[in-house]
Amino acid sequence: MKLQNLVDQLSKSSPNAVFTANSNSLSERSIHDYLYIETEIESDFIRLLEGSRAKKKVIFLCGSSGDGKSALIGRNINNFESFCDFHIDATHSFSPTQSAIEALDQRFDEFKANNRSLVVGINIGILLNYAKEGADSHLDIRKDINDFVDKGVAKGIASFINFEDYSKFSFSNGTVQSKFIRDLFQKVFDKNESNPFYSAYLNDVNNGEDSQVHKNFRMLSFECVQKLIVELLIDIHLKYEQFLTARSLLDFLYGLLVSPRIPSTTLFESSESAIFENLRKEDPCLIREEQIDTLILEARSNKKLPELEFFLRELNDVLGAEFLAREDVATIIRTMYLFKEYSFESSYIERYKKIFDRRDVIDFLEIIDAHREENDRVIQDFYSALESAVMSYANKSFPTLTDRNLVVLTEINDHALCSNVEFDVDWDAIASHEQKSLHNFPCCLKINDEPLSKFDFSLEVCNLINSINKGYRPNKHDRNTVIIFEELIEHIIDKAKSSNKIVIVKDSTAYEFKNSGHKIKVSKHAS
Repeated sequence: MKLQNLVDQLSKSSPNAVFTANSNSLSERSIHDYLYIETEIESDFIRLLEGSRAKKKVIFLCGSSGDGKSALIGRNINNFESFCDFHIDATHSFSPTQSAIEALDQRFDEFKANNRSLVVGINIGILLNYAKEGADSHLDIRKDINDFVDKGVAKGIASFINFEDYSKFSFSNGTVQSKFIRDLFQKVFDKNESNPFYSAYLNDVNNGEDSQVHKNFRMLSFECVQKLIVELLIDIHLKYEQFLTARSLLDFLYGLLVSPRIPSTTLFESSESAIFENLRKEDPCLIREEQIDTLILEARSNKKLPELEFFLRELNDVLGAEFLAREDVATIIRTMYLFKEYSFESSYIERYKKIFDRRDVIDFLEIIDAHREENDRVIQDFYSALESAVMSYANKSFPTLTDRNLVVLTEINDHALCSNVEFDVDWDAIASHEQKSLHNFPCCLKINDEPLSKFDFSLEVCNLINSINKGYRPNKHDRNTVIIFEELIEHIIDKAKSSNKIVIVKDSTAYEFKNSGHKIKVSKHAS
């Protein structure tokens, strides 16, 4: 089979994208089987199936579209069909006039009329709909669904296994990794003749074929490129909560392979899916650094650049094609970014490696790890940076107040009403918190010795804190993150209002009102 034919099967619009009961042809099943990656959920699913052999039950395999429900059922249907029936997709019905809910009613009628277990592949939306709209004759199953949704466990006739409970990401040594995504890439690009994609590529090349698909496959076969793309996918998952399913990832690889442009361009210019849309935000061409700006200007000039030209010749030789020309600066920057870990003879790329670092993500993960391990230094540094950003933002009209631990509560004409504020890390809250999420961590802060209300820090909020401390003033493009940050400041101001000291500032004069219990002491001094 030609490489193009195999690549076409990666597309989400391919008829082979979803396993069905009619997926019986050898080519369909072999690609399904080859691309399948064994996961922890499969072991638990098989355990549930085995347990239903002695006592029948309904097993709901829950997940979002593209998670791999149908593939997981397809892998195991032959081994358990002797005592188990399978309703592979709960969005389907048995006739044009039947709804999905009515089809489930029919399946549960059949289940109760025989001695066989039943597996239902279902998304959470349909599951919730059935709990509300299912037949009264199946109130027991509907109760189990409600118990599962509300309490996470059901003790009746139904069992549940949910893809959402099995993360594709793991946290280790301060970094987020994804064995699932890495293995999926390796399945497609592994340079082994047992890999049907690589075998088809070799066969095509030996027959004189070298289309854009073959060139793209060749670039994506480099391990350093795969590693970088996996890191990018993890980044957009953390930054923008990008949903990554097996199907969406395979469709993403399809988009890279069939594009008329090389992968380093497609990655950051395509808008074919939500994944590509978010990757555009990570385009290394958006980095504003002097070295990058100088490269752009010099590459577009007539100036001789022997180091760059030597590097481009070497890179084109490595890729086996004339991919890059000096004039295409954007492609040069993006391709250097993808190959930053590759060992070139030329040292040209070394000068850009630090610029290409994922510093914001690395710092964020270090803070999350610090909350897990109670690393005092990292935690203290973060909350010091938070205090600096909060005071700088809240006191932007009266910056001198920050040195006196005063925060502006409100501004009236030229007057600022202020209060005393003391920031302290809430170490007890850190010790009692079990950090599981990779997307956020809780604000463990005391203001004037009182714990702050619940607030979670995301990567975007942490980036905003760092930017404010560097002198950046947020604009309309930061609106969503600023709203969240201002919510935190409101919580802090609410706590500050309980201080026994209020200060009114106008111009260079401050009037201090201090409640000593029996009387209010008033004093005047320079602000």
